[in-house]
Amino acid sequence: MTAATLLSRLECVRKTGRGRWIARCPAHDDSSPSLSIREIDDGKLLVHDFGGCAANDVLESIGLDIGALFPDRPTDHRRRHERRPFPAEDALRALKTESEIAGIVAMRIAYGYAVDDNEFERFMVSIRRISNAACLAGIDDDERRVRDRLQRNRQLAEAA
Repeated sequence: MTAATLLSRLECVRKTGRGRWIARCPAHDDSSPSLSIREIDDGKLLVHDFGGCAANDVLESIGLDIGALFPDRPTDHRRRHERRPFPAEDALRALKTESEIAGIVAMRIAYGYAVDDNEFERFMVSIRRISNAACLAGIDDDERRVRDRLQRNRQLAEAA
């Protein structure tokens, strides 16, 4: 079902933003609009009544079931789902966390502190995630080369 179909069954519908509306809740005596409707990127509809009615009750009162909130499935089952990129803010937040972890462990190694196997493995996960992000961004990096160099440095530190 589309948002337009759902909205056509509601009263006092008012657009509040891109893909967002507010309307009177059909499940209770609603003197002022309390039903929020939002269409998300994949076509799903989110329904929330600030008056406390459950989504099922709202939909039943206008002759629909919960399935109406989900877009119709494409008939071409071979069609691949579109991969949506991460928002830049989310990607940068993840890279910040991974670089902080890598930095902490690298500093421990640089100052001669013992690094246990779990810390070293987490360090390698951070390096791999940062490297993968760079590769996805089109920056070619040989992860194996970095991993081998780190492993050699670890062996040298343990031998000393």
